[in-house]
Amino acid sequence: MTFMISLGKSRGMIAASLAVVCGLSLLFGQTEQVQADKTPKPEDVVERTILAYGSRAGLYTIQRNGTLRALVKFITPDGPREGKSVTKFIRKEKMKDDLLLVDLDFPGTRYIIGFDGKDTWSMNNGEIQEVTKDAAKSFRSAHEHSYEALLRYKENDAKLEYVGSTKLGNLEMDIIELISSEGVRTRYEISRKSGRILYLNYEEKPNTQAEPVKYRLYFKAFNVIQNTLVPYETLVYQDGKLIEERKIVESAFNVQLDEKAFKAENANKPSEAAVKQ
Repeated sequence: MTFMISLGKSRGMIAASLAVVCGLSLLFGQTEQVQADKTPKPEDVVERTILAYGSRAGLYTIQRNGTLRALVKFITPDGPREGKSVTKFIRKEKMKDDLLLVDLDFPGTRYIIGFDGKDTWSMNNGEIQEVTKDAAKSFRSAHEHSYEALLRYKENDAKLEYVGSTKLGNLEMDIIELISSEGVRTRYEISRKSGRILYLNYEEKPNTQAEPVKYRLYFKAFNVIQNTLVPYETLVYQDGKLIEERKIVESAFNVQLDEKAFKAENANKPSEAAVKQ
């Protein structure tokens, strides 16, 4: 899963504006729109992608829960901030019910945000605090717009649309738009050669009067973990500017995870965000 955090200064707190991102009209590098000889069915494109990531049955059996440890860098106007993260999850039948927890550990600051199946909560330096509306929205949005959402489209009653194709150098990609059952749209650019999701795009409005913010994720450094494909590096762009880099250093799926660990009262433990540099 993917997320973006914007670091705030007040009380050394990390403001959780978690978003897994990408702008619908932004392109990474110079791309050229190309006309396909024959328009493929979006379901055919995505089903091929699901097979590339390990098959629907394999993903359900292996990635039903997991822990991802990563090194994270946020590019801010005041300079880069580097830290470590631990992401835990337990997948349910529908994505909206998935249990989620992101533990961020930066010098002098530890921030945790989670969803226990009912409520979204947060903790700053060991103190449980009421999560802000923006933080909760961004945290949930990060999950809703993730690359995993495309792999689980059928289980979540989402619709697919074939937008067209694009070419970056010699790389040809199909563009698929995912429309969730709530009407939320995410656009994916998928390699025709490998079936891998290389780019993810979406827009968000801070409020109804504001101009939409355009986000774009670039996935690379794919690794096969327990017979499933995982992108180990992600670059996050906001309105064309790089704002975040994350690199997974350890991943484990289908492990022993207690649902109680996703509740706020059980999160105040020594940081598990320590990962080897």
